[in-house]
Amino acid sequence: MPNRPSSRPSSFSHQIWIGLFTMSVVLLLLLGWSFLHLEQGTPSYVIGQVSLIVLSITLIGTLLAMFSGWQPF
Repeated sequence: MPNRPSSRPSSFSHQIWIGLFTMSVVLLLLLGWSFLHLEQGTPSYVIGQVSLIVLSITLIGTLLAMFSGWQPF
């Protein structure tokens, strides 16, 4: 029987990146749902847009860290 690579994260850093990625995706999905109920031009809509930018940057940064193999911990 050949050895298969483990599907589990290889390090603590990788587990952290996966956790951050999962939280970012969940929060982006919830934010997308909330945009269905926000009216354009209101302060709540602007806060939603700023949150979208912050979460998108977090998601992209997490993906870059996972694919580059950076292990700060």
